Amino acid sequence: MNISRRSSIILLVCALLPVSIGFGLVFSSQVRADVGVRPLLPGGSSLKPQDETPIQMLAERVVMTVRAATEADNTAVRLNPQAYGLQFQPIWFQAVSDVQADFTMMNPTGEVVSLTAWFPLASALENVDWELNPDEVPPRIEGFQVTVDGNPVVHTVSELPNPKGADRPLLPWASFPVIFPAGEETNIQVSYMVPLQPAVKGSELALYYIFQTGAGWAGPIGQAELVVNLPYPASAETLAVASPGSLRLPYGWADTLPGIPAGVVLEGNQARWTWRDFEPGPRDNFAAWLMDIGQWQRLEAGRARVQAHPEDGQAWLELASIYRSLATVGFNSPSIFSESYLPPGIEAYRKAAELMPEHPATHAGLALLTLAPYMKDKNAPSEVMQTVQDELKIAMELEAQNPSLAEEAGISSLMVEDILNMYAYNAATATAESAAWSTQSASETAAANLTLTPPTIAATPTPLPSRTPAPSATEKKEATQTPSATPTPAPQGGLTNTGIGILVGSVLVIAIVAYFVLKRK
Repeated sequence: MNISRRSSIILLVCALLPVSIGFGLVFSSQVRADVGVRPLLPGGSSLKPQDETPIQMLAERVVMTVRAATEADNTAVRLNPQAYGLQFQPIWFQAVSDVQADFTMMNPTGEVVSLTAWFPLASALENVDWELNPDEVPPRIEGFQVTVDGNPVVHTVSELPNPKGADRPLLPWASFPVIFPAGEETNIQVSYMVPLQPAVKGSELALYYIFQTGAGWAGPIGQAELVVNLPYPASAETLAVASPGSLRLPYGWADTLPGIPAGVVLEGNQARWTWRDFEPGPRDNFAAWLMDIGQWQRLEAGRARVQAHPEDGQAWLELASIYRSLATVGFNSPSIFSESYLPPGIEAYRKAAELMPEHPATHAGLALLTLAPYMKDKNAPSEVMQTVQDELKIAMELEAQNPSLAEEAGISSLMVEDILNMYAYNAATATAESAAWSTQSASETAAANLTLTPPTIAATPTPLPSRTPAPSATEKKEATQTPSATPTPAPQGGLTNTGIGILVGSVLVIAIVAYFVLKRK
């Protein structure tokens, strides 16, 4: 596709965009599902005592086993699928983790101590604007089970006020009674399943565990152990640390720390951490990024093909494409796992270019991966920019000779030109572009932010009167299957926030597209 033809298409899109805006405003009051919004999925958590207690936690051992999700796992978390467009796909989650946590408790006093233990069934909602999905209740764990000294214990579910304010949704908590004999140890085991939180852009999946709720027991936790069993080898290729204390799902740029989480022991498919005399605070909550299982399977298949056919240039090109998808996200920016996949991706493109000197895609891919590490700060050295320009020139010359090859490979010199234009933006243009991206993805990004500080509860948690749990198992089952008592807002007519966002975002997009067209001309 040449430049003039591409510009014509862009102008046609600009002409049709106002029409699409009109339709969006007309139907925005009727269509309530924000397909781009991600559900804020619950994670693992430690037990919390009802109030101050002499009971100590001698040991906490958590085993999280990650696997690919199935359709049956849709019931692991209760949510409103229409709020996210999940009703259009058979499997709602990419991966899930089966969690089993064992707590060894000690009563050092000479008297029997009875108390109520609490467990959060939903994620902390500190940074989420729930007006994005007014029809939604906080997604909560459904299959929570607990035993005390090997005996099953019935728990109740209570909807407690949100500490962030009355305008936020109620938070579900599980609670159960525990009797601690004087001077003896008591073993508490909880089990449940949590889906992994997908990144907004990219293929990474987030796994997190809130240790801070265990800080309410007397003294430090004697020993805390976290074991993560992965469906692939545990290494820097599949496991990355998230920022301490908070987990912000990346949009555009990877907001994370390089490398695997500190203090880990890697053995085969298992990653293991151990802490002693542990007094967990907000920055001690665990969060890690994991490689998408499907992407890993694609990578393993690609590596196997080049190993079996080392002189097959097409196999090397396909492997290079897989590496590029793992090393970069939107706008050619580096992904969370870029440090692991950028170098082998560049080498794979070079090998493909050596075996297929007439193929333009190998040089376009080399240009993109060479520039990727510098897209955020735009600080590429002159020699890097020269390499990118050289590879772009070769790609353009080869495309002129073999135009069909670039189309078949799905990567062309035009993609490189567009990325270079983004890289060359001045500060004012970059600000306008950022505003457009932010508007387009505002709901998606806001709903994908997790704060790992757990929601606080009062010293004596009291369920709201309308949610007082009944003692019978039958009534309890019905209660857990009934959505929150919070009234569900009825759809409103007129220009909604979604419609306003579409309008503002579309105007900015038109301005940016017009800038590209004029610059090309």
